Amino acid sequence: MKKEHFDVQPIFEYTCEHGEGPIWDCETETFYWVDLLKGRIQKGAWLTKKVDIHTIDQAVGAIALHDNNQIIIAARDGFGIYNELKHTFNLIEPSPIINNKNVRFNDGAIDPVGRFFAGTMEWNGKREKGALYRLDTDHSIHLIEERLTIPNGMGWNKANTTFYMIDTEQHCMFAYDYSMNTGALSNKRIHVQFNNNEFPDGMTIDVNDHFWIALWGGGKIVHLDEKGKKIKDIILPVPYPTSCCFGGPNLDHLLITSSRLVMSAEDILKYPLSGRNLLIKTDSKGKKRNSSRLL
Repeated sequence: MKKEHFDVQPIFEYTCEHGEGPIWDCETETFYWVDLLKGRIQKGAWLTKKVDIHTIDQAVGAIALHDNNQIIIAARDGFGIYNELKHTFNLIEPSPIINNKNVRFNDGAIDPVGRFFAGTMEWNGKREKGALYRLDTDHSIHLIEERLTIPNGMGWNKANTTFYMIDTEQHCMFAYDYSMNTGALSNKRIHVQFNNNEFPDGMTIDVNDHFWIALWGGGKIVHLDEKGKKIKDIILPVPYPTSCCFGGPNLDHLLITSSRLVMSAEDILKYPLSGRNLLIKTDSKGKKRNSSRLL
């Protein structure tokens, strides 16, 4: 396994309880992420490091950028649209989970034609209570798969023929054949099996189809090649990294979110950067983000 030294630095003077869901907006050179249980969306400017905060009245699992200053949110009660200028949030109806108080949306990703895939989980991570949904551009919502536990990091290979999704509590990354024409998934199989004491969380996929996966409780980012073979570990100064994405003007910086949700006061004193965003310069490059294309 390749060993490298990485200079890991905090970025933005903002600490989350449970940072998640990072995305990079190339057009505005802005980094978005969420403080999941607080229902907050943070927007950090690359050049000035200024952070704007938007809040809705429920947990925010994953977000996707739309046009006209709108953000598509997979929240506690379902998919919705948030207007950054008007500070309004409206659910897309009919929401499949609005009356199910036992689950919430957790993580998601946008495909190249603008479909939003997002997964739900039971609040305490009970087995097989989660599901995967797809929000199409015509606002229709489709149940794709049930009996998941904690659906997490998602993405596509560069050919857009394979969809990947992590289930944290099953300690694995699944692969599916993907139909770009319909958004359908098929031929589910395990692509990467982690050890039972490893908890893969959010991830990003670079231009070479390599995976960069945050290990919850493992204090590191794991870099795997397209076949799932480990290339390197990136050790972090926080025990609970949650996700990552590529950003910066050249898409060669890894932006990492983290959590302090389950940490004691003593733990936080030991790892004071927990809940902060971290920044690493890499020799790899990320793919330009996909955007929502809701009609």
